[in-house]
Amino acid sequence: MGLVPLERLDLRKCDSVGDIVKAMSKCSFGARMLGEVCLKVFDWVQRGKHIRIVYDGEKLLDIFDRMKNNRWIEEVIHSDQVENLSGWHTHKTIVVGRYSEAADKHINKLGDAVFINKEELCRPGQIKDGYFPDVVFAEPTFVIPILYCALDNWLEDRRHSIEALFTELEKDQFGHTVVSGGLTLEKMVKDPDCSVFLTLSGAMTIAKMGLVICDMVDLDMIQLISSTGALMAHGLIESVGLQHFKHNPAHDDQFLAQQKLNRVTDTLEPEKNFTHIEKIVNEILWSFESGEIIGPSVFHRRVGEYLAREFTTERGVLKSAFEKNVPVLCPAFVDSEIGNDLFAHNQRRMQIGQKRLIVDPELDSEVLIRMMIQTSKVGIFSVGGGVPRNNTQNVAPLIEITNERLSYNWPEKMYLYGCRIAPDAMHYGHLSGCTYSENASWRKMDTKLGTFAEIRGDATQIWPFLVKYVMDSKNF
Repeated sequence: MGLVPLERLDLRKCDSVGDIVKAMSKCSFGARMLGEVCLKVFDWVQRGKHIRIVYDGEKLLDIFDRMKNNRWIEEVIHSDQVENLSGWHTHKTIVVGRYSEAADKHINKLGDAVFINKEELCRPGQIKDGYFPDVVFAEPTFVIPILYCALDNWLEDRRHSIEALFTELEKDQFGHTVVSGGLTLEKMVKDPDCSVFLTLSGAMTIAKMGLVICDMVDLDMIQLISSTGALMAHGLIESVGLQHFKHNPAHDDQFLAQQKLNRVTDTLEPEKNFTHIEKIVNEILWSFESGEIIGPSVFHRRVGEYLAREFTTERGVLKSAFEKNVPVLCPAFVDSEIGNDLFAHNQRRMQIGQKRLIVDPELDSEVLIRMMIQTSKVGIFSVGGGVPRNNTQNVAPLIEITNERLSYNWPEKMYLYGCRIAPDAMHYGHLSGCTYSENASWRKMDTKLGTFAEIRGDATQIWPFLVKYVMDSKNF
């Protein structure tokens, strides 16, 4: 089938914005969008193609002027001028931001074009389920400065640091929120009195962000992880050297089902990967006693110990967590491939007359409470929402109601730092869109005394830049 393997984004091998963007092209989801579009524009410029930009705004005109001065593009026009253009099929076009509905039929006739906007505007049929070439669905005032830095690196050999990118991003409101996220993360991880809890949802390991998590653990940026089960399952697959692959839209899902290639958006997870790790998981599960009751963090620690012993040259989230003594909680443990493995394992136990192994997420509530009350300050860094974020934030009211109902005297505290990256708006009612201000009403966040940043965007595009900023920051 000619499957194209994907690669984990390794920030340790990236010294510039251009390096990160190029690495993103071999990842998944929004990161691949950003990486592939930047590389396509680079190819156009390198081959001397005539490039126009269609843009109806004003915020990016300065950076477009610099691109014209560098002779990367020829002109910037409004969408209402597209109708009268000549050379539709000879010119390459970058369509940036929103444009008039009246221009739709004319823009749809353009030749080779890429679209950069957060409204998911593109030509009919350009986007398919699991396939979205030549688009970046993100805030243009975030994407265009990154594109500029990448082109300047690849074409002029001028390497831009994340700090330099942040200086550019600060010029716009959305960019300011991204910079604020980086500064907030830096502040909380540098505070010697603060423990940072990382919450993860979405398929971030299959998105090839696993090494970003490893770096946060290895460099002591975080002291606890709460994750979905699926995210840890896909991460375990990477940790033993197995691969994920790029989806080819020529293969429909019925064909993929026949080939036992499970699709996650634009990425393929071969079923044989799960078969391979089931043997490892089963071996680890047999290391527990009949009828034993454990928390997910205990199971994850045992997996990390196994990886540290058997896969000494591979990097992995659970391996790093074991080596740095970072507990990995999973409040919805059964909702994953590893949860499936646990069910099958327990069937085997019962077949030979043993009691089932019980994985009880409530036991990890004790881990969370203990860490919350034993640290002076607490910060939270959230990728997406879901159960991991809610369960981790819930520790503050959990301590409060336990004190009230059982006359305990546990120290009550709220999060003093917070940074979240999620695309959802608050009006959807999703936890991903839940604001820190709303959390304050539940006594979870001290938004009056604390430092918080909220970024509405794709974590695969934004998160690596924040972590790299901290990695590069002085005295870290």
